[in-house]
Amino acid sequence: MAVDLSSHSAATVGYAAQFAQAFGASLTLAHVCPPEPVNPLIVTPEVFTAPERQRAAAQEAVAELAQSVRLTCPHCQGRVLTGEPADQIAQLARDLNADLIITAGHHPGRLRRLFNLDHAVHILHRAPCPVLVYYDKEEWIQQEFEGRYDGQ
Repeated sequence: MAVDLSSHSAATVGYAAQFAQAFGASLTLAHVCPPEPVNPLIVTPEVFTAPERQRAAAQEAVAELAQSVRLTCPHCQGRVLTGEPADQIAQLARDLNADLIITAGHHPGRLRRLFNLDHAVHILHRAPCPVLVYYDKEEWIQQEFEGRYDGQ
């Protein structure tokens, strides 16, 4: 399961854990940290330590998510990868010989469409197995309602 560590991730992880439990499956939670571009004109110690701190924070968050669902799905592990999210999730699915990828879909708001930010679509096109995209009904309804009033 691909997680972006947003507030939506907890609901998606809960859904995925119940899904895995129903089928007696294991669950791997995977978060992908983006590679940090290095600007050769601005080289400070922060440039070299920020990615390490972000990765450590992501590893801690993924470990907490995995621990939170182990009562529902005992065979749950976490992974933190670096690179382009869709490519890394697809490669991990190949490496694990996954039967299914579960990922969260977000309401396609104006900015998400403009900047092509919904990774679910990219994962779907690169995946070596079926992809289940989970949408939180409450978030979707709220975004639909707000979208009507901001010109979308």
